[in-house]
Amino acid sequence: MKQSERIISAVATVAVGIILIVLRATFIEVLMTIAGLILIVLGVIDLIQKMIPPAVFKIVVGIIVIICGWAIVEAVLYVVAAVLLIAGILLLYDKIKHRVRCHNTFFTILEYAKPCIMLLIGGLLLFNQTGIIDFIFITSGILTLIEGAIMLAHAVLDW
Repeated sequence: MKQSERIISAVATVAVGIILIVLRATFIEVLMTIAGLILIVLGVIDLIQKMIPPAVFKIVVGIIVIICGWAIVEAVLYVVAAVLLIAGILLLYDKIKHRVRCHNTFFTILEYAKPCIMLLIGGLLLFNQTGIIDFIFITSGILTLIEGAIMLAHAVLDW
């Protein structure tokens, strides 16, 4: 990759990181609107090419995504929360049933930490979606911003 392409990629990554931090949950709404508009445009292109059934389907789905986009995201988050809760309960039950012990107390705690973290995240997604979504976007934005800064340093300093 050319140095100019690497710099552009790094700056774009930094910009995405800033957008994730600033917009947070609004970012999902923007993406859903863009996805809906793309589907509608693809449907119109299919109409021009006289492919009526796929065109109607794309246009209808595009409109549904624009109107009900956040509801779709919420439904998916509830499913993810349920899966995390069930998996966390099953893992914790299995560890307790088999009396998992390690040679060190620290490693024993780590063995039980994974299902407990799954239960915590599942519970937060189930009962506090707005707060956890903001946390996820801010964390993702910070990590993306750091990644972009590292990419920019590599591109500029040519490491």
